[in-house]
Amino acid sequence: MELIILRGLPGCGKSTIAEKLGGRLDAPVVFGDFFKREFMKSNSSFENKEMYQYSYIKIFEKIKELFENGNKRIITEELFNDKNLVDKIKEFCKENNINIKSFFIERDIEKLLEIEESRERKIKNTKVDFEKLEKEIIEIEIEDEIILNNNKKIEGSLEFILSKIV
Repeated sequence: MELIILRGLPGCGKSTIAEKLGGRLDAPVVFGDFFKREFMKSNSSFENKEMYQYSYIKIFEKIKELFENGNKRIITEELFNDKNLVDKIKEFCKENNINIKSFFIERDIEKLLEIEESRERKIKNTKVDFEKLEKEIIEIEIEDEIILNNNKKIEGSLEFILSKIV
């Protein structure tokens, strides 16, 4: 069994790559943003920390549920800047002999800011926000993680990931 983790800053291409990867591998994808949107719909007033904690709990529960239901390969994407979540996932995978393949997807800050500006969201990440998030992500180590530069075409990144997991 295998868990494929795609992590990186908002706008780096995690969701797009995960969706295409899931289609190519016929594997379910656990999207972190799905749970964040679910939380925001139910809570008109909230702190970002509450939203992230909710989504992290749900991500872990969904990964666990999918493996327990017999899935052999699962893809998940999120910032993964929370040590408790990453440790919980690592422990679950270790206990269940699930191989983790993790990819840290990078994209130049200028491109991230351009993508952020084009998104229809109330709150926009700034350069300072991106730098803080990147520091948090880098501080959390996942063994044998592969760094992937996604400044060019998504298809190139997709093919690169496929070459590392198949």
